[in-house]
Amino acid sequence: MTDSERLWTGVAISLFLHFSLTLRYPAVEEEKIGFRAVLEMESQSSALPNATRQGTGVESAPAAGPEEAEQLDRKRRAYLRYIEDVDDAIHARRLVSGDTGLIGVALCAFTIEADGTFRSPQIVSTSGRPELDASALRAVRAASGVVRRPDILGSEPIHVSLQVKYQYGLE
Repeated sequence: MTDSERLWTGVAISLFLHFSLTLRYPAVEEEKIGFRAVLEMESQSSALPNATRQGTGVESAPAAGPEEAEQLDRKRRAYLRYIEDVDDAIHARRLVSGDTGLIGVALCAFTIEADGTFRSPQIVSTSGRPELDASALRAVRAASGVVRRPDILGSEPIHVSLQVKYQYGLE
């Protein structure tokens, strides 16, 4: 095969492939449905041994109305704001006992009851320093009941795992 024959064969194959791409079978018109997702928050901590699910997941929303979706969104925002306020309350009480020379992170787990008090605080992952771990647990106990729990969150217990951080100059 000469160079000219190879060139014309390549052109013919290319034209055939491009032409076959333009042929389309009649498409079935797809129903246009907007994507809806609900952020489902598991109230049971994934750190607990009997946890059935791992933290937060995304599922499709039920075919309810926009009112229910708005209510779920308000609940999600209230939950996230509440957990952030709990985190701030605990971190504000870390240095109350005068432990300003500590550096490290302790992972604490506890359950928030309906009245906003904390039950069963414990160290899940130690910092490696017993004095830092003890200070973190004192901070969690001191913050118990300080932040008012929003009514929209209901009365089910909320299981929380929270890193309590210590470093120089952090107040």
